[in-house]
Formats: sequence, C-alpha cells, structure tokens
Amino acid sequence: MKVSRRDLLIGSAGVTAGIFFTPVPWKLLGDVSIWTQNWRWIPQPAHGPVETKQSVCTLCAAGCGVRVRLAGGWPVGISGVGTHPLTKGALCPLGFGAHQLDWHPRRLREVRHRGRKATWDEAQAAFEKACAEGPVALVDARPGRAASSVLEAFAAKHNGSYRVVLSEESRALTPYAAWSGVPVSALGYDLENARTIVSFGAPLLDGWGTPGRFTHVWSDRAAGATDPQLRLIQIEPSLSHTAARAWRWIPVAEGSESVLASAVARVLLEERMVKPQASLMPQVTIEAAAAQTGLSTDAIRELARTIVQNQPVLAIAPDANPSIAALNVLLGAVAAPGGIVQKSKKQLSQVPLGSGPNSYRAMLLDSTVPWEFTPQTNAEVFRFAAWDGGGNKADWLLPSPGFLEELTDVPSAPTSGVETYTLAVNLLTQADGTKSPAQFLAKIDSTLPDMEKAIHMRCEELFKAKLGTVFAEQAVPVVNFESAQKLEEQLRKGGVWVGESPRPNGFKCTLKQWPEVTRPAPLGDWAETWAPPVFPPLAEKLYQESDLREAPARRQA
Repeated sequence: MKVSRRDLLIGSAGVTAGIFFTPVPWKLLGDVSIWTQNWRWIPQPAHGPVETKQSVCTLCAAGCGVRVRLAGGWPVGISGVGTHPLTKGALCPLGFGAHQLDWHPRRLREVRHRGRKATWDEAQAAFEKACAEGPVALVDARPGRAASSVLEAFAAKHNGSYRVVLSEESRALTPYAAWSGVPVSALGYDLENARTIVSFGAPLLDGWGTPGRFTHVWSDRAAGATDPQLRLIQIEPSLSHTAARAWRWIPVAEGSESVLASAVARVLLEERMVKPQASLMPQVTIEAAAAQTGLSTDAIRELARTIVQNQPVLAIAPDANPSIAALNVLLGAVAAPGGIVQKSKKQLSQVPLGSGPNSYRAMLLDSTVPWEFTPQTNAEVFRFAAWDGGGNKADWLLPSPGFLEELTDVPSAPTSGVETYTLAVNLLTQADGTKSPAQFLAKIDSTLPDMEKAIHMRCEELFKAKLGTVFAEQAVPVVNFESAQKLEEQLRKGGVWVGESPRPNGFKCTLKQWPEVTRPAPLGDWAETWAPPVFPPLAEKLYQESDLREAPARRQA
C-alpha cells in the first residue's frame, strides 16, 4: 500500500477532530494493540519503570511535539503535545506509530553497495576517492540545522556544492524570494491574521503544511459558520476534502489556475479595487480566461469582488506559481499582517539542486531527503536512510540513526509565519552499525563543525537576543531565563522557542511586469514527493480504518 504525505495528514486531521467525540478510536487502539503484539519482529518491552518524556518528531520538517511513553527505557506509545504552540496536539498516523519504526523488518542495519553487503570503510574510501576525482554535491532537505552546517562546511572545503531539495510549500514561496532577495527559508504565511484565504488547489485542510496548524485556525474561526471570520475560497477542478469544507468552492478546468489568477488581477485593476499599476496589467483578457477556466466572465468578476470584501486577503498556491504570487503583491499581501511575512533575518544557503553545474562525480543525500527523490544524474550516489523503501537507484545505501536515536535540532517549519527552534533528543541508543552524515564526514575531515557545539551556540544566540518565548509546561519569556544552559535544558525536554511576530513592511517585492501565465504541475503530484519508505502496523491500521481517505475516483462537480 503506497501512502503519501497528503494521505497521512488527512488522517491527522481526522484523528485530531474526532478522537474526543467518539469511542471508535479507543476500540480501534485496543484492536491494534492485540493485532500488533504477535508480530515476530516487534520486541516485547522489558519489565521496568514506566515514564513519559517529551520530544519532537523528526520524520518530516513539521517538527510536531510528541509525548513518548517508555517502559524499561523502550518506547511503547506516542501521543501529541497539546501545549505545542503550532501543532496543538495533532499528529499524523505515522507519528502515532513511529515508536515501532526502529524494529521494522526493512530497517537498514548494514552498508550496501549496489545490492551487496559492504562496510563503512569501503563507503568512506569510495567517497574520498570521488572527492579527489571531481566535484561532489551534498544534498539536504531541511536546511538550517546543525547537521546542515556540517554538510555545508564539508562542501566548501572539499570541492563540493551544498544543495537543497525544497518542499512543495517552500517552492510556492520562491517567486517572492526572487523578487525581494529574501531567502525562502526566511519567509512564511501569517494564516492566523488572514480573513480571506484563496487557495488555488493547495490542500489546506487535508495535508498542507504543519499538521494541526491550519486545521485549528479554521475550526476556531470558520467551521460551521455561515458568515465565518475566516473565509476559505478553494479553487480547483474536483471536490476535494478541502473544497467540501471551504466557505466557497470554485470548480475550474484543470491547469487553469494561473490564468484565473491573472484574470482576477485584471478585474481588480480595471475596477480600481486595488492601487492602479499599469505595468502590472495582465495580458490575458477576461473573455480568454473564461474560455480556459470554464467560468463565465460574470463569475470571474464576482470572484474578484468577493476576494477583497474581507481583508486581509492571502492567495496560496500548492507549488511555485508566479501569477498567484503576483496576485498577492497586487493585493498588498506581501510583508503585511495576514499575508506573506519575513519570519527570520537569517541568510541560509538554499541553492536548489539543479541550479548551477550538474556535472558531479558523486552526490551524498542526507537522510532528510525524501526516499522517492531520485536525482537526475550519472554521479555515484551515496544515500543515507534508516529504512529501505525499495526501488531506489542509489549506488550506496548507508544506514543512519532511526527515530529517537539521535540528537538533532529542528528549525522553523516551511510554512510557519514565525521563527521557531527546538531540539529532538536521543531517547534511544543509536543502533549498532549506523552513522549520521555528520559522523560519516567527520571521519574524513575531523575539522568540521561539531553538532553539539553548534546547538549550544544557537541556544546562546537565543538567550543573548532576549526575544521570544519558550513553550513547555508553561510559557516562559526568554528574558526570564537565568542562563543559556537553562534555556537549552527546556528545549531538550520538549520545549519550543517561538520568536516575535514579524513586523509589517519588513521587506519589499519588486515586480516590474505581470509574469507569464504558466501551467502548474498536475494536482496531486506534490504529495508523491514525501512518501514514507515504510509504514508501522499501528499507523497502517489507524490510516486504513480512519475512513478519511478520498475515494479513488474523486468526485466531480
């Protein structure tokens, strides 16, 4: 059964919304407990003290808070953390079953070279040889971590390039980065202060962004209301979960979202509903847009008028779409409350893979890079992963630490409107025969940055800045901490540092003319780029019986 990120987060929305209102999940959990305890490869917990510790999920970039129940030092259950400032207790089904992953039969426990067993020494020798023979690329999917600084430093010292793989949500922010000079990592969405959100196919209620974030915003300000405080207008061809729950669904022809955004912009300019800007007048006519979208000209005009009735307005695309980004510029939704905001002043290196020279001798893929990602290269590929998802063409498969087995820091999630920082501690001993990319590279170059020191330095920076709040059992402003060590202690216990709300007018997008209309990627492709390589039994059972999946044939209008 292939399960995508969208499927998992649909399940998370249902678990969050329904677990308190129906006895079914409790019966389901009981059935799953009986069903899973007989699997041969799941160890029986040793007798010992039962305790609960708090940490952060690292299976994706969202950084959800997790409460881990341990028996005799082994994890036996996971739940969400209701005090987490962003996820507020939400978890996807994979997160609920993540404690089973380290004993999955497809756990990587030995180095493999093109299908045969190999050793770490052989892998190291092969990578050193590649570095000596030509340029190498080190690929990261979650820049901004202490581990990222190790990859970046190695690339700078050893004829390499540090490259990133952007998530779909991050790619949607790339036009603003190009027009403003602000890196994608520093941008986010201020969903909490928007009053109208126009989604051009972004699945806001069934798989977009951080689990629980928009779901809670929508339930607090819109769910069940005829005239909600937050209006969600969903524009997409079929009646998705998000479209069915939205304040208004606008069905359009597939691939015409960019044309519709341009037509709406023309109406706004022609009827002077926004500040006149002759250079930004789109070339597409309302009549041409009507023919391509399947909407009438009156419907397009009515949509434009509806959008500006309840401001601030924010338009969201599921991927990079310059026309939808330009619509936000026209609406004044850039560098403004309820729009696109700059959450951080940090200048992270985020050169996408594919930019610049692509002739590499070798490519090292960090364990954060999605399993389904296949680089288009003839280079020798060294892939770090904790689980073997099958069907991957990497030359070297290098076993990395599993869930809860390594200390790592977790920076802001891609869609977050504020800067955040927390730590995921190693509640389990790292499995024998595994290495993280940082440990692997340190064997080649001992002068690389130390991850522990990098984390300490980051906590020192937060303490000295005296800004933001740490959310743990209680919310404590940073100014109230006695030392950086005390602050770090709270983060190691599952606390989350949240920065100050972004100030308006922090940056400016310079757009000289309306971008050319582009045809977006087919709907649904965004979800296939993050599919878990393996699925634990508990998560699979929760997912299968949640009855929240969309039918194979999506309903049409």
